[in-house]
Amino acid sequence: MNLNKRTMSELVAEIEEQLTARGQSANTISQYHYIFQVFLAYFNSYNESYFSRKLMESCLREHYGIGDQSILSRRQHYKKKVIRASLMLEDFAESRYFSDRYYNTKASILTEDFSMCIAKFATHLREINRSSKTIDSYQKNVLRFLDFVEHSGKFSLKLLSVEDIHNYMVSLTGINRTTFKSTIGPVRIFLRYLYLNQYIENDLSQFVTSVKTRAQTKIPSIWDKNDVLKLLSAIDRSNPSGKRDYAIILLVARLGIRIGDINNLKFENISWDKKCLNFIQKKTHTSVCLPLLNDVGWAVIDYIKNGRPTIDTPYIFLTHIPPFKKYADENHLYSTVEKYLRLTDIQDQPKKKRGMHSLRHSLANRLQENRETLHTISSALGHNSPDSASVYIKTDIELLRECSLSLSEVII
Repeated sequence: MNLNKRTMSELVAEIEEQLTARGQSANTISQYHYIFQVFLAYFNSYNESYFSRKLMESCLREHYGIGDQSILSRRQHYKKKVIRASLMLEDFAESRYFSDRYYNTKASILTEDFSMCIAKFATHLREINRSSKTIDSYQKNVLRFLDFVEHSGKFSLKLLSVEDIHNYMVSLTGINRTTFKSTIGPVRIFLRYLYLNQYIENDLSQFVTSVKTRAQTKIPSIWDKNDVLKLLSAIDRSNPSGKRDYAIILLVARLGIRIGDINNLKFENISWDKKCLNFIQKKTHTSVCLPLLNDVGWAVIDYIKNGRPTIDTPYIFLTHIPPFKKYADENHLYSTVEKYLRLTDIQDQPKKKRGMHSLRHSLANRLQENRETLHTISSALGHNSPDSASVYIKTDIELLRECSLSLSEVII
């Protein structure tokens, strides 16, 4: 037992005592109590007794759909209470004090003019088929810009000026070119949207600096083969969550499937007779057919038969906390990998990423060890263009097919 920390249950008990001592109503305390129980159940599902910010962020995202606290509008009172509860736990995990930040919602409340326009901008992005990940990124960066404008004393879109654009870009001085581009790009698109929809009189987007960056040259992080085996061995497959996590990690590590596509994987996507997985990729909107490897197939079968909650939904992989539902599209399941990494002796390397996407990168390396002549990695990893795969090594789809699962072995 960790003598220097208090468990989540102990933190919750202390916080509820403090809420009572501060004169909070019985109804308010009851609401917080329910939220805390959801948090506890989520942490217990990961066999985690102590507070973890990353795991809490994962809980907020998966269970409440809260990906970024700053994009909440003033109407989302309950979600704000959820965030306050998470902040209380974070502060009490480090000390034993209450902070005014539980009720300081300045960063999450924009003027009605701003918040309504952000919502309409998001609707516009959905109408032109932008991905949820892109929409979230645009909202986050636009909100950062509007928050900057608010702090300068302007609370109406009609008051936006070239000076605001210039001052905001100056405030970003010091960040690298790639980050600057991804931060300022959504602002330019937002300002163009405002002009075309007559929210502002002048097209301010032309005053946003364009930044050119070089094509990607950085080699992606990959896992050592033994580390992948250690990660898989750390998963307790005797419980439902372990069966699910094992199957998901295998799908990424062995087939290179993007986590967004795994989140959306349905029963209809598995063709047992053809021994393959057929689905439309979320990122590229193109169809892909991947062979169903023996170990992957049996892991999926084990989860479906012995671990998956029995509910009427077409999606294969579900959260295991009521209400049972599919993972959110934007959930990269980083906390899943992190949970099992803590159970291994794999050494942490500061500049080496250890998420699901790096497992996907590792597929090509492992296949290269088995064969010298390979087709482009874009076939296996589902890239639209070979240029996207130029930073990876090559892979061979036929090598995967040699290990495909026999239909006669499938008993459901």
